[in-house]
Amino acid sequence: MQSKVGKKRIVLLDTHAIIHRAYHALPEFTGPSGAPTGALYGLVSMLLKIIAELKPDYLAACYDLPKPTIRHEAYAGYKATRVAMEDALALQIKESRKVFEAFCIPVYEREGFEADDLLGTIAHALAAEKGLDVIIASGDMDTLQLVQGTRVQVYTLKKGITDTILYDEEAVIERYGFPPILIPDWKGLRGDPSDNIKGVAGIGEKTATELITSFGSVEKIYAALKKKNGEGAFLKKGVKARMISLLQEHEEEARFSKSLATIRLDAPIAFSLPAQPWRESIDVPKMLALCDEFGFRTLRERIKAMFTNKPDAEETIELMPEEKVDSTRLREAQAMLWLISSEFTNPSIDDLRAFTKERTFDAAYATLEKQIAELGRVREVYEKIEKPLIPVIARMEQRGVLINPAVLKALAKEYRAELERIEKRIHKTAGREFNVSSPKQLGEV
Repeated sequence: MQSKVGKKRIVLLDTHAIIHRAYHALPEFTGPSGAPTGALYGLVSMLLKIIAELKPDYLAACYDLPKPTIRHEAYAGYKATRVAMEDALALQIKESRKVFEAFCIPVYEREGFEADDLLGTIAHALAAEKGLDVIIASGDMDTLQLVQGTRVQVYTLKKGITDTILYDEEAVIERYGFPPILIPDWKGLRGDPSDNIKGVAGIGEKTATELITSFGSVEKIYAALKKKNGEGAFLKKGVKARMISLLQEHEEEARFSKSLATIRLDAPIAFSLPAQPWRESIDVPKMLALCDEFGFRTLRERIKAMFTNKPDAEETIELMPEEKVDSTRLREAQAMLWLISSEFTNPSIDDLRAFTKERTFDAAYATLEKQIAELGRVREVYEKIEKPLIPVIARMEQRGVLINPAVLKALAKEYRAELERIEKRIHKTAGREFNVSSPKQLGEV
C-alpha cells in the first residue's frame, strides 16, 4: 500500500502487543543458543510484512516498562487479574531491542506511561502535520480509539501474525457502530476484563453500544439522564428501568473506568521525525547477523531478497518484460508456498523467490511444484482443494459478490455478543480470565 503522492508515512509499532501476540500464536522455537525465539521470529516477520505492505518512510517503536504506571497509581487493581509473565516471554521482550537496533528503528519509552500513551501522544502530534500519514501497528484493538479519519489509522492482527486489517475511521464505525473517540466511553460502561476495568456492573457490550449510539459519551449520557424527565427519554429509547438504575448507582465507576481506558495524548516524551527516511539508514549486514544469532534462516533469505541486489531504475526497465507473471500462476504459487510453510498467508513474488532461492518467478514456481509433489497428502490438498478454487476466487474478485451490508452488520453484532457470552462462561468455568484464542494459555488452564 503506497502512500499518496507527495505524502510521507510513519508506522508506529506497539512493541509489546505485537510480541505478546506472536508469543501465543507461534510454536516455541529455540535459537542456536537454546534460548526461546518464537516471539522474536513473529516480531521480525511482522516487521518485514509491515515494510513490504505499508512501505513506511519512517518507523518508530514504543515500549512498556516493567514498572507501575499512572493508572496503577490511580487504581491498584489495574491489570491485577493478568497472569504473571512467563520467563520465556520476558526474555524475548528484553531481546527484542536487538531487533530494532538491527533494523535502525528508534525506540521510545517513558516511566509511568504505557506504550499506548506514547503512541497516542506521537500520533496526536503528527496528525496535525501536513503531508504525513500515521499508521499504528499493534497486536490488539486498544489503539483503535486513536484513529482519526484516514490521517491516523491502525494496522492490527486479526488472527495469528499474518492475518491483518487496516482500520480507518469508517472501518471503526462499521465495527462498533460509533466513532473511535467514543471507544473509551464504551469501555467505561461495559468495562474491560483484560485490564480489570470494572465499568458499570450489569451493563454489557450490547447495552453499552445502544447507550452510546443513542446519547453519545459518558458525560452526555449522564447529562441526558439528569435532565427533567430524563428517565422517560431513556425509556423511550428502549433502555430498561433496571439499566437506568444501574447507571444512576454507578456513575462514579463509569466516569473512572472511562478515564482508565482513555489513552493519554500528553505523555512527556521528546519525539521528532528522523533526519532521513528509514531505508536510507538500514544496515543489511546487521540485520542478517541478527537472523544468524537467532537462527532465522527463512527470514534471512527474505531480508536478502528485500534489501540486497536491488537493480537501478534503468535495469528495472530492461528486466520487467522478462518477469511478466500470469495472475493464475501467481495464485497457484502462493497457495503452494502457504501449504509448504503456513507462515506465508499472502506471499509476495519476493517471498516466493526468497523461499525457493530462485531468481525468477518461473524458476520459483517450478521449485514449489517439486516440493509439493514430495509432500504426499499436502499435494492432494493442493490438487483437489486449493488449485480448483483459484479460478473461482478470481472470478469472484473480478465480478464482485452481492451482499446485504445491513444483514452483515446485524450478524456481526449478534456474533460478537454471543462470543462475549461464551467467553464469560469459559472464564467462569476456568475460575480466571485468559485469552481463549491462545493455545498456550488454554493448555495451561
